[in-house]
Amino acid sequence: MILKSLSLSLVWCLLLNGMAMAQSARDVVSLSVLPGARLEPDRHIAALQLRLKPGWKTYWRAPGEAGIPPSFNWSGSENLAAVNVLWPTPILFHQYGMRSIGYSGDVILPLEISPLVRGDQITLSGEINLGVCQDICIPLQARFEAVLPAHRGALDSRIEQAISQQPKSPRAAKLRARRCNFAPVPDGLGLKVTLDMPPAGAPEQAAIETGNPLIWVAPPSATRTGGILSLETVLTHTAGQPFAVQRDALRITVFGNKYAVDILGCSSN
Repeated sequence: MILKSLSLSLVWCLLLNGMAMAQSARDVVSLSVLPGARLEPDRHIAALQLRLKPGWKTYWRAPGEAGIPPSFNWSGSENLAAVNVLWPTPILFHQYGMRSIGYSGDVILPLEISPLVRGDQITLSGEINLGVCQDICIPLQARFEAVLPAHRGALDSRIEQAISQQPKSPRAAKLRARRCNFAPVPDGLGLKVTLDMPPAGAPEQAAIETGNPLIWVAPPSATRTGGILSLETVLTHTAGQPFAVQRDALRITVFGNKYAVDILGCSSN
């Protein structure tokens, strides 16, 4: 908890410096919508495109120790039932002794969209809130709007490439077994994850999400012995309250220098 508090303090300090020193977040990032294509009557693939100036970065859904997770508001949209962000594999950054997870350069975030009325066009309208960082960080709130045509067509190659950059599924990564064991520790829970899977490429690192934004998960340590990858971390509640963790909501992402693996759910067996 001490490390997390220091990390958050540093983030907000950098944010304040960023707002004082930079004219606008739009000086370092631009946002546009790639309309994509209707692949099925009830499935449309579009994307948000972020273009960051060299040296700047933004963050993944689980941003690490000193990052700001992006959030989306789709409330201005029409004929929209659901949106699923298909996150490409991010980069791990190390700065000021902390680890953050995110993207740099041109970033394509594919969107898997379900319409309320099959076969009708969709108006995608809303806003994104995110942080963009170099030596300073700037909070950004940007609006977007685009009409997504209902007719079928070829998918933009940029979106196709971003989709292909998602982490592998457990089956594609040849995950044979997964096991998670919890044990009480001061102020929280210790978690040990055992993954029976081939190496993803050394060095292997990991991020663990619980589905509860109030539960802080420290960056896991990772050790490999043959075909077994072991991860150990500590979970704490940001308000110091008792908490429980749903095993089926645990999401483990393993990052190797060859590929990443996305694993949802973990049993005690």
